[in-house]
Amino acid sequence: MIVFICMCLVTFWLLYHGLNSIWKPRNFPPGPWGLPFVGSFYHISGDYSRNAKTLVQKYGNIIGLKLKGVNVVCINGYDLFKQVMTDNPKCFSDRACQLPQTIIRGEKHEGIVTTPYGPQLLAHRKLFYSVLRNMGLNHYSFEKIIIEELPYLIEELKACVSDGKSTINPCAVFDYAALNVLAYFTFGNRYSYKDEKFKFLLGKNLKCFEMMSKINTPSFLFVSYIPFLYKIWLPHNARVIKEGCRDIAEFVESEVTYHKASLDPKNPRDFIDHYLIEVTSNHSHLFTDSFLKMTIMDFFQAGTETTSTTLKWAVLYMVNNPEVQEKVQNEIDRELAFHGMPKYEDRLKMPYTEATVLEIQRKANIAPIGLVHVANKDTKLGKYDIPKSTYILPIYESIHHSHKYWKNPSQFDPENFLDQDGKVGTRSTFMPFGGGLRVCLGMNIAKQELFLFFVTMLQHFKLQLPPGVSKLDEEYVPGFTLQPKPYEIVMSSRF
Repeated sequence: MIVFICMCLVTFWLLYHGLNSIWKPRNFPPGPWGLPFVGSFYHISGDYSRNAKTLVQKYGNIIGLKLKGVNVVCINGYDLFKQVMTDNPKCFSDRACQLPQTIIRGEKHEGIVTTPYGPQLLAHRKLFYSVLRNMGLNHYSFEKIIIEELPYLIEELKACVSDGKSTINPCAVFDYAALNVLAYFTFGNRYSYKDEKFKFLLGKNLKCFEMMSKINTPSFLFVSYIPFLYKIWLPHNARVIKEGCRDIAEFVESEVTYHKASLDPKNPRDFIDHYLIEVTSNHSHLFTDSFLKMTIMDFFQAGTETTSTTLKWAVLYMVNNPEVQEKVQNEIDRELAFHGMPKYEDRLKMPYTEATVLEIQRKANIAPIGLVHVANKDTKLGKYDIPKSTYILPIYESIHHSHKYWKNPSQFDPENFLDQDGKVGTRSTFMPFGGGLRVCLGMNIAKQELFLFFVTMLQHFKLQLPPGVSKLDEEYVPGFTLQPKPYEIVMSSRF
């Protein structure tokens, strides 16, 4: 009897999940039918952008899928982006909380990136911007933190140049610089690029990102379908992510403990101090130690890898487009001379340089789908019905690489961002930081980092192709972020 009941339960479970993984709601956007349990996983896994492009040709700009039993809608083109992020932003302002987030964050899914839109998220965004303002009033703005990192960036790049090798890959330097800026803001302390603790933290962070790009495997799908199995067993990639995040969390926890012991409420040193003051002064349930820990991890994971990846593409595009590099350097020399330290406000008198940074972001398109938006109620998108909890995947290539919005989208051309008077113009179809109510929290910080790091590099160094190489490969490596393929360049000091 017990065996029979167990068999019935298993059969019911298999039927329910098998049908739920392929059955779509009424008036759902068109899309391919999936297979039991995996749904349309094989249609979109791997290279999201290319696979989405294939689906668009067959089904149009709005595509309905089932992935592991979840309703998923891929949107392409600015009109649909506008409906989700501008016209009805509150409706699509939640985040996805599936097994990858549980592995990283635990059952509560805390942190600024994944918290649902509501009082807790708004309170933390308000605190973040308040800290930025207070640091500025205390004459220690985020820009000053970046500027103080520039000499170390120059020194490390010079060390690469003088290493005696004919060609080099300078990309690791950008990882160090980007993480150090965030470390100073968060912990009140910058690290030597040779510091073992610093290298350990960076290595774990990069490894987690690398494994996130490889997490969609059949074994991971299997774990996703069986409740609580992840607590007993995980596939290799997921184990690496879990262990890496645990190590980063322990590092962050030790910093929070130190800050608690040395806190002076009248003289806050950094973000952790400001957060602890908020906790003790307001006694709000919205601010907790665990939320602080996950927010700091969000800073590192979202803020370091994306900035450094964009700078890696910047090097590649400058090497492949020497005429652009020369124009940028001429503008830098004219406005800053050789030894002047750049400031973010310098972009106002360096339109070609600013346009080049924007074009790097457009062409590289490093976040192919960004972070998933989730409908928090039943709604409509175009003529289709979108049930509550549907995942919305914006395909950013559909606006950044479309002939509809750009004259020559496949070419690298800073003129895309310059108007007839040679000034930088705004483009609503340019969204490297996402949009709507969940636009990237660190957008303005990232803009400053990219401009200042890029200008400093080209102010001091000339970037060239290796002998016998006509062009670096501009094909990307698919993943959570789009990385350039490994490359070597010739780098020389300009003075």
